[in-house]
Amino acid sequence: MYEGNDTFPFVNSEGTELCTVEASSNWDVAGDYLLTDSQAGKELVVLDNDISLLQDTWRIRDAEDESLIAEINSRGAPFTVARKLLPVGQWLGHRFEITDADGTAIGTIESETAVLDQYEITISDSSSVPIDPIVTATVVIDAIQGN
Repeated sequence: MYEGNDTFPFVNSEGTELCTVEASSNWDVAGDYLLTDSQAGKELVVLDNDISLLQDTWRIRDAEDESLIAEINSRGAPFTVARKLLPVGQWLGHRFEITDADGTAIGTIESETAVLDQYEITISDSSSVPIDPIVTATVVIDAIQGN
């Protein structure tokens, strides 16, 4: 869940703003988040999410024509429910599967524990999906979900 400012910056390790993330509303449980290139002012991609206790599903869409670029899905109901409802659930590591627009599995996003915010992103086929939006989406999803 994202609450508070409706826009926040995405900066690199030197503090340079790379892009901004703008929520579709100030109180957003499931909705759209627009990523805009801070240097060029160009809208890059839209992240959208459906609310569900059973599985987190994030879609990365082209900002211009809203076509699906990729989808990021959590590992399924038992882990998603455990992460959200168990007292120690927030300590469980994340695992997401990345699929391209055709639904073909092309990679994973994983963390061993949810404490360190360190993810390993593995992409087996980058020919159908641009890498930068996947990496940015991973960080934004982590921030939005308060991990």
